[in-house]
Amino acid sequence: MRRTLVLGALLLVLAGSAGADTLVDVYINGTKQDFAPPARVREGKAYAPLRAAAEAVGAEVKWIESEQLAIICQADVCAIIRKQQGIIVSGRLLIPVRLMAEALDAKVSWDGKRKAVMIVTESAAQQQ
Repeated sequence: MRRTLVLGALLLVLAGSAGADTLVDVYINGTKQDFAPPARVREGKAYAPLRAAAEAVGAEVKWIESEQLAIICQADVCAIIRKQQGIIVSGRLLIPVRLMAEALDAKVSWDGKRKAVMIVTESAAQQQ
């Protein structure tokens, strides 16, 4: 009986950690962002808060409640992000960072050493 309880508890711990989010940093044009709630990786995708991430790359956000989507525009480029593409954390919508950034012509990479998403906007890339 005791062995069954220990084994059951171990399985619960392992199952819970397998799906756990990993908090990550996000750098935009070399500047570390301080998002609330923090950016995270879930099931291999990096997510960050919708409005904060979009505004950090210089985009404007318009939320359309009736459609449950956001239109994110920067200069003459717009991206549509639907609520179901994101995740809800602490009552806030976090969206896939790569989806949003690449739709706005930004370059996205992963720095495994720092556990960080690196975003370089088109305007910053042109200045280099």
